[in-house]
Amino acid sequence: MGLTISSKNCSCDLGYGGFLNFRSKVSELVSVEFGKHYKESEKGSILFEKERKDFFEKYNAKTKEMIEKGFVTVEIANFCYQCDCEGKIEKKQAKQIYEKIKDYDDKFCYGYAGREDCAMFEDLKNIFKDCAKNGGKIEWS
Repeated sequence: MGLTISSKNCSCDLGYGGFLNFRSKVSELVSVEFGKHYKESEKGSILFEKERKDFFEKYNAKTKEMIEKGFVTVEIANFCYQCDCEGKIEKKQAKQIYEKIKDYDDKFCYGYAGREDCAMFEDLKNIFKDCAKNGGKIEWS
């Protein structure tokens, strides 16, 4: 089971791991500092109760500080931290993200590697380009 991410004219299917990899790459392309910080959130997922709560209180404070210092915009942070299972962003967010990712490409499979239409970075980038240029929203579920 995975998710579909789509704009008005484009869509891709990918698993939750591929979506995490894509958002991690977006965070790196936004800024080196934010990319490192974003990956730190994975440490909190293995903690329990009070340790987890304490970790994320500090983590969220650091995220807020990074927004205030301009390492990431609130709109891009909103995309990175929304639920994996279901979310959406508007044109303004898509445009900001597209500006950060438009010159990047790789040969990494973000979608299902065995499928003929496996989602690649270029395919995901086209979703953001479509929304940035044609409006509407990007949704995933």
